[in-house]
Amino acid sequence: MKNWKVILLVTGILLLIAAFAVYAARIASCYPSMNIYAQFIPEQVKGFRESCKLDSPLTTQFKDFLVLFFPGIILFSAYWLWTRPRVKNRRAGQLSAFLLLLMFDSLLVMLYGLLGYPAPGIANAPAAWAVEAIAALGFLSYLAALALWHWKRWGLLLFQGASIALAAFILLGGGSLILAAVIAGGVVVLSLLLRPVRNQME
Repeated sequence: MKNWKVILLVTGILLLIAAFAVYAARIASCYPSMNIYAQFIPEQVKGFRESCKLDSPLTTQFKDFLVLFFPGIILFSAYWLWTRPRVKNRRAGQLSAFLLLLMFDSLLVMLYGLLGYPAPGIANAPAAWAVEAIAALGFLSYLAALALWHWKRWGLLLFQGASIALAAFILLGGGSLILAAVIAGGVVVLSLLLRPVRNQME
């Protein structure tokens, strides 16, 4: 079948669209604002938490999303990893391994943001916009790593910008200094690995 790669891409995109639609539906129905949640009587709170499984593990709460997301992102990534770049550069083993690691870590950051959406009734929960920003920056870093796999110069700029923004975001939010340093270190290592071939990138 000549078009099997295109089928992978289309299937992956459709699964990802379905996954994010399921995620958005869950957030809309099970994560009301604090003002609305405060108006619930105790019996309503109990029934609401049971129906939305808010006391269950995150993997159970977001099971429908994860079941669609994982095959979708695998198929989507497989298409771009198996498609030959237009620039015929030989990629060093260290660079290939590091880019794959960046893709994996970026997806973990995105999932950390998505699954960390503040549940109602938790006093010290992070703001919704904060976890959404973390998820968005993680996804941008993942796209940047895919672009770099295809020797796109803008991929490096996107990764540097998203990573620096993420590190600054973590520091301003009172997060781990070590995590921010690791993210900044990743930018430095990637820049050094790409330095010998930067002039050959598109």
